[in-house]
Amino acid sequence: MKNIGRLNLKQLSVLHALLLDPNLSRVGERIGLTQQAVSANLAGLREIFGDPLFIRTGHGVTPTPFALGLAPDVNNAISALERLVDRAPFDPATTRATITLSTTDYAQQVAIVPRLSRMREQAPGLKLILSDIEVDAVAARMASGEIDLVMSIPDFVPAEFPRLTLFHEHYICVASRDSEFAGRKLSLGELAAAPHIVVSPARANLSGSADAWLKQMDLSRNVILSVPYFSLVPAVLQATGALAFLPSKLLPDPRLCVIPLEDDLSPPGFDLICAWHARSAHSPLIEWMLLQLK
Repeated sequence: MKNIGRLNLKQLSVLHALLLDPNLSRVGERIGLTQQAVSANLAGLREIFGDPLFIRTGHGVTPTPFALGLAPDVNNAISALERLVDRAPFDPATTRATITLSTTDYAQQVAIVPRLSRMREQAPGLKLILSDIEVDAVAARMASGEIDLVMSIPDFVPAEFPRLTLFHEHYICVASRDSEFAGRKLSLGELAAAPHIVVSPARANLSGSADAWLKQMDLSRNVILSVPYFSLVPAVLQATGALAFLPSKLLPDPRLCVIPLEDDLSPPGFDLICAWHARSAHSPLIEWMLLQLK
């Protein structure tokens, strides 16, 4: 680009910050500039790129399509510059950083909580932010840097993001301990006819992974309730007398009993993966975090 010599690091930092949070006041506070200085750098960027970049709205500014197209290259440039100047060996004991993970409550319970004590011992200055997964927003939130890692089933993560398989999980049929089904082995016909609870952490609906499995045997089940969190299932099963399929790592639970099925059948399981943006591929912090989660 013929204007590359006119682009300085401060302008690049302002552009990067505005693409993450299009609010001039907050960007100024984050990078140590007045709002006027942010505006002045933005004016220079507009001249360099020949585009307004950000349009004023009632709630701040909104990036133009051209600015959004710059975002991946700007993120990569900032990451490369950070690696260039930060050559000190990574030491979790002295790191002061924040990692935001987008996960289901299942992943929080079985993959994060059991490892928190060890992570706190090794990296006492590390802060974690756990947020519910928003399937339709995963790509945008990863691209903007709003989240650093996503933990979910592979279907919820766009194919272009690098990923690590943490483990394979399988489902177990359960009921409340005082359920009429307790102590019984069910045929698939009895299973399908019974009332069921499903967990839909990504999109609220009355279908679950077991439905496709039963459909292969020309069966459909009677789903009476959908909940967004696995942690709600024990109380809901006690209130309804229904059945549910839970991932095995959430068991045993003193409130629940396992309901065996004929021929020890069960619906297909799933892989739990951890995914990240390509710009973090060489981040020592992300690499360390992945090692903790394996």
